[in-house]
Amino acid sequence: METNIYTKFCANVFAAKCNNKHEKGEVIILTTKHGQEHENEVHNFLGKSRDGYFIYSITRCDGFNAQKRAIKKTEMLQGYASNAFKRSEEAYNSRASKTELEFMRLGEPIKIGHHSENRHRKLYEKYDNKMRKSIEEREKALQYNKRAEYWEGKADNVNLSMPESLEFYKFKLEEAKKKHQYLKDNPNAREHSLSLTYSKKSVNEAVKNLNLAVTLWGSDEDVNQLSNEKKEEAETQAENTKSKKDFISENGGFFAFNNEQFKEGYKKILELGYIEEGEKVTHIKAGLYIPSKNVKEFIKNL
Repeated sequence: METNIYTKFCANVFAAKCNNKHEKGEVIILTTKHGQEHENEVHNFLGKSRDGYFIYSITRCDGFNAQKRAIKKTEMLQGYASNAFKRSEEAYNSRASKTELEFMRLGEPIKIGHHSENRHRKLYEKYDNKMRKSIEEREKALQYNKRAEYWEGKADNVNLSMPESLEFYKFKLEEAKKKHQYLKDNPNAREHSLSLTYSKKSVNEAVKNLNLAVTLWGSDEDVNQLSNEKKEEAETQAENTKSKKDFISENGGFFAFNNEQFKEGYKKILELGYIEEGEKVTHIKAGLYIPSKNVKEFIKNL
């Protein structure tokens, strides 16, 4: 039996979780946790889940997306606000009849023990309840309007759940890179000491989003290119790490974070001939020790 359900892939993105393989461009029916069924077009294969299901990026065939959801939510909340305002007005207008209002304007006190006492108390209670309801409904209306404004602001947003995000994040990355380079070249343009750090963070965030967009919506060529770039980056990082380790070892360096590790490290470089008995070592940083005689050259070539 074929099973196709929605699963959360990343922020704002739901993917298809299927027990059978599907091809790009194929239309499949996905079932929500509430039992609703939607036709979706299959885009990219995103990998397999831990329980062996196939994960695909998808878009609704009826065109429903995050932007249309925001519009729908806005209209719904505006409707709620309108109804709440109507209820508020109705409660206010029905708080007392014309005769009752004229009587209340006289400021007549409640006469204890008089035959009018109960009727008088009920009138004030009715007036109070209606005013409270009017105020409560007005507060509800204001809250609904506030939420409607929030969703209205999202009606034009582009996020990773849309194929359009691929071009959008390409643009955002270029924009972030230009800003970062400008701040690097023009220190006087930095608003504060962390401006450059924040701009670099924006570049990293844009790279992360673009990579996700390529994985979700990119062509096979784009996905393969991204895979190769990640592989090259990992290899370069591994080579750099190895070079750093070799550089430290060549200068008789070792890491130690307690007395025992220090004694073992010192003994090792002594046996390897990097130092002679009694020679001192210097702590550089983060638990790294270098023979004192090599420190100047080490820092120079670091």
